[in-house]
Formats: sequence, structure tokens, C-alpha cells
Amino acid sequence: MSHPARLLAESARLAAACTACGECVKVCPMPAFAGLPAAEPALVAAGMRAVLLGQPAAPEGVAWVAACTRSGQCNAACPERLDVAFMLRLAGMRAKGATGEAPLVAVKGDAGWASRVKAFARMTMTEEEQAKWL
Repeated sequence: MSHPARLLAESARLAAACTACGECVKVCPMPAFAGLPAAEPALVAAGMRAVLLGQPAAPEGVAWVAACTRSGQCNAACPERLDVAFMLRLAGMRAKGATGEAPLVAVKGDAGWASRVKAFARMTMTEEEQAKWL
């Protein structure tokens, strides 16, 4: 299964299990920290679900997805015992256009990304493997 297909399938599965009760939003520290306007928790959670499903989402939900730092406080608050932080990670990927849709949030460029990946990969290679790879 391709990465986009897996992302879509997992997003749909988790969105179906989420009741959008808003308990996760109530305990999230990010709205105040990121300066997000106050919003009804259920509306914000429903917006996150809509992003997961690739549907039109309330701006409050999209903003919450973009502000998530995965503090994990949401996981303990979820009455459905879902991994809300993971759901937000998937929603963030979808919001950035990972499945080929137009991005809902700005995608930051990182010019040094490739060199850091190479440096990390080299730490696990023997000198012989490094010589072949470089």
C-alpha cells in the first residue's frame, strides 16, 4: 500500500471512531499559546475530523491542526481512548497536501533537511557502506 493510500485509510478509520466531543480540545495547551481565538471545542474537533477526511473544515479546526505540537494531553482526555496526537499528525499531513490535495496550511521549506538526513543515515553505516553511498 502506498504512503498516501495508507494515510487516507488510517485517517478515515480514526475519523470514524472520533465522536468530535471536544474533550481533547478542552485540555490542549496550544490554542492559548499559539494565540488561537476561543472556539467551541466540538466545532474545533469536528474541523479536525473534516481535515482527516479531506472535507471542508472550519477555520478553527484547521488552525488547531496547524498549531499542534503533540503535547499528548489530548490522548488522556479522549473518552474513546483514541491516539488524538496521532490523529492530529495525520490531519497535519493532509492539511499540508500529503495526499495530493491543495494544502490548507502553509508548508515551511527546510533547505538543510537533506544534509541532516544524510548525516543521520551515515551514523548507522560502516565506512565501506559510506564510501559506496557518497
